[in-house]
Amino acid sequence: MGKRPTMTVLETLDLFGIFGAVLLAAVSALVKGVFGRGPQDEKSLYLYVCYAATRKMLSRCSAAQIQFICPPTETAYENHAKMFQMTPRSVDLPHDVRGFWFGDPNAEHVLIWYHGGGFTMPGPEGHFKFLMNYIKTRPSNKPSLSFLFPDYSLSPQAQYPTQLTQAVETLRYLITTTKRSPSKIMIAGDSSGGNLVMGVLSHLKHPHKAIDELILTEPLAAAMMMGPWLALNDPDPILAGYSGRDSMTELSLVHWSRDYMGSATPDPYTDPSCAPAEWFRGVPVHKMFVMVGSNEYLLPCIDDFVKKLEAGYGPVEYYVADKEVHDAPFVNLLYHCWAPTGQGTKLKDWIEGVIA
Repeated sequence: MGKRPTMTVLETLDLFGIFGAVLLAAVSALVKGVFGRGPQDEKSLYLYVCYAATRKMLSRCSAAQIQFICPPTETAYENHAKMFQMTPRSVDLPHDVRGFWFGDPNAEHVLIWYHGGGFTMPGPEGHFKFLMNYIKTRPSNKPSLSFLFPDYSLSPQAQYPTQLTQAVETLRYLITTTKRSPSKIMIAGDSSGGNLVMGVLSHLKHPHKAIDELILTEPLAAAMMMGPWLALNDPDPILAGYSGRDSMTELSLVHWSRDYMGSATPDPYTDPSCAPAEWFRGVPVHKMFVMVGSNEYLLPCIDDFVKKLEAGYGPVEYYVADKEVHDAPFVNLLYHCWAPTGQGTKLKDWIEGVIA
């Protein structure tokens, strides 16, 4: 939540330059896609071009420009609730955050989804398509499930630890206000949302000095991260072995990290990949699952992190989807491609396994 930034005159005029750069990148990708794609590249020419256009847009846009182009989370949520014929329901939470429900708020099981977007983007529309379609098409004879989608404040207007505070408060609301057992709650997130998942788990084990402590009576049911961004201030592990096929770029991550961190000093809550393995020992969650695409820019860093997480926390389910990009289940739907993805299918199967 919070106010959207005002673009400068130069940023407004630069939108025309961005449009031209994105168009040029798309045309270039189209030519290369027809004549020069390799065996590990995206098979769909349409998506191959879309990923190239996305890379260019994300690397060219400032936070103000992104937030001007993308609809606010509440607007996107209401539009998609209407599209999927779902009743829009929201709840105001402490610290200026609003939570949006996908499904029945009284469902037996709830999954909090912390959305990605570099802490800079509103809730992306691909997320709403995937999560609402999932809830809408689940068989009625399965255990009841709903998602709670917090609309946390965006950077650079709000900076660390604001978003982590809001993530913790969303979980606190489910436990203290709705009186849910932690064993009926899952937390999940993609990209920067995956960073918040680890931040919340870290806070539960090692309370952050700026955030009220949250004591659980029992561990959470599960935690999941999709393409988590875990090294905000240490790009070197990310660069190793990058294939260049992702929808993500180094430049956009550098900008987003700066906007999110401000003058704050990196710590295990912002950069869990840099924490020692012992930091994760005893975090209160029954199961952990990490997934990533094989064409992701973040893959090397995530690989290293999973090994460290297993050394400290214990067994972690880990899935690498062949030839998929960052956030493929959501990014593809942003471009109206409904073909199933490995990560999307695995996510649904994993959730159903947790609550069965």
